[in-house]
Amino acid sequence: MRLRKIILNNWRLKVLALAISISLWALYTREPFAEVAYNVPIVFTNVPQGLAVSGDTPVAVHVLIRGRSGLLQRIVPSDLNVSVDLAQMRAGDEPVRITRRMVRVPYGTTVVEVTPPRLPLALVTNASPPPNAE
Repeated sequence: MRLRKIILNNWRLKVLALAISISLWALYTREPFAEVAYNVPIVFTNVPQGLAVSGDTPVAVHVLIRGRSGLLQRIVPSDLNVSVDLAQMRAGDEPVRITRRMVRVPYGTTVVEVTPPRLPLALVTNASPPPNAE
């Protein structure tokens, strides 16, 4: 008896809320998925002390992103970046593998492809003097 009272109390508002919810869900799911490509800047993090990234290294990669078309239209290139952790790198030429997990994208989008999947990277000894040297 009590359960019936809870369910039937304000039943018109409950039906209206359900109708609005279903309408919003239908509008959202009707929006098609799309794919958009961006040139995304590379951010090098945790560069070992005494080393620097060579100037010949690419500064961006081509990233293909998939998501709802309305969301993709609102994305600007500054919303994206590729973070490459160099903590385990040593001086010299060594290719770095770029994975989809390294790409920071807005919620609701996924990375389909990153091109090139490997970057030539050269870490060179930093030629700048120590801060207290005269």
